[in-house]
Amino acid sequence: MITQNEIATLKAQGILAQQQEGYFSIRVLSRAGNFTSTEFQTLAEIAAKYGRGYLGETTRLAIEIPWITYDDIESVKSALTAGGLVYGGTGKKVRPLVACKGTVCQHGLYDTQKLCGVCHDQFFGRDLHAKTKITFVGCPNNCAKANTNDIGLVGQAYIQFDWDACVNCGKCTKVCRAQSLTMLNQKLLWNERKCVNCGKCAQVCPTGTITEEVRGIAIYLGGRMGRGYRFGDQLTDLYAVEEIPNLIEKILATYLELGKDGERISAVLDRIGISAFEDSLQERLEE
Repeated sequence: MITQNEIATLKAQGILAQQQEGYFSIRVLSRAGNFTSTEFQTLAEIAAKYGRGYLGETTRLAIEIPWITYDDIESVKSALTAGGLVYGGTGKKVRPLVACKGTVCQHGLYDTQKLCGVCHDQFFGRDLHAKTKITFVGCPNNCAKANTNDIGLVGQAYIQFDWDACVNCGKCTKVCRAQSLTMLNQKLLWNERKCVNCGKCAQVCPTGTITEEVRGIAIYLGGRMGRGYRFGDQLTDLYAVEEIPNLIEKILATYLELGKDGERISAVLDRIGISAFEDSLQERLEE
């Protein structure tokens, strides 16, 4: 008979008890959401030998191998380790970091895969007050829903106008999905409030009327899904790619200082407000 203490110990290793008694699902971690073809072959072989021949994906871009018997757990762990694969990803710590396709996608404003990989190596598994999810998305399309994570990073391109150079060709309006750029009486109009900072208009402007003023990453803090969802609060500034690892380091340090055991970043912000958190964060950044 498997005890509850054994089940809890296994869960901390990313080995989760199924509803079906005696069976477990083992969670295998990706790096920035990627596995090599060789790693997939290893996973497929393990699933065929010890499971029921299939793999499942998690929302954090990990792979789970279900239908592992209790007696086979150690054999599966050994096979994963031999294949260079890592299992785990649960507990009060930084969970597996997630990235969209970034510059593999035509819309990506920065290389999410590279940055996520760097941050995975630096932060994954770090002990904190509660589980903490970090997600990187490359543009305002926000396919990976960064603002529903404890720390979400979104590529942004702020634009500027030289209205004297505009010939009112309307090319920018055809790529503006937010409809912040429109034509009225053959005259270009910009509704700044509708702009989502994708930068597409600057890419197609033939006269240099619209150019990128700055390209960077917007940071959202305190998002969460599940029971009691919350959208993250945006920090004031945009940040360059090279600033992000240090920024996340300071965010986590601020969270450890201001938070309480069991309290996610969302609860900290609900308690003290984003302004107080950002003030404390800024002090750390200026040290």
